[in-house]
Amino acid sequence: MLAELRDGPKTIDELASDLRLTPNAVRNQIRKLVAAHLAEPSGRRSGVSKPSVLYSITLDGEIQFSTLYLPVLSQFLRVAEGQCSGKQLSSWMTETGRALGKRYPKPRGSTRQRVNAAAKLVSAFGGNPEVRARNGHFLLTSASCPLSLLTSEHPAACRILQQVLHEYIGSPVKICCDQESDPSCCFEISN
Repeated sequence: MLAELRDGPKTIDELASDLRLTPNAVRNQIRKLVAAHLAEPSGRRSGVSKPSVLYSITLDGEIQFSTLYLPVLSQFLRVAEGQCSGKQLSSWMTETGRALGKRYPKPRGSTRQRVNAAAKLVSAFGGNPEVRARNGHFLLTSASCPLSLLTSEHPAACRILQQVLHEYIGSPVKICCDQESDPSCCFEISN
């Protein structure tokens, strides 16, 4: 379905026709793609009885088709590490995470509810998150790090996800990740 949207905005009926699916099957998949920020409503097209919503692929959706992003980003970090101080690189990672975190609508509710929503966001990023309470804090852990290919070589990249979570949850987030050979995520969130 994302591949179809790469050709341009389409309605549910157009996608159903192109993919030889029922409109209801397409609606179900579109809901999931929109929830994962891979597709988005992008306008309306006049129809016979009423206007139909158009859906487009998002930047996050386009990224799913490229294998070049990770090598480019990893090489950029190597160059940046060689040309700036650790403090400056850390600051860039923090600001990158902060800006990225502002892209996602903030969840409402108690700290526990917001941390659970953040776990779903980490899952959408490719992690395998788990939330548990410990000593008046919440731990959001993931045996698989969604940035593992970067953090294994560039530990400062953890600050990106730390700041995304801070912006998203609205509470202080502390890194407690294992950055050894098999990186795993661990973030402590103040209650």
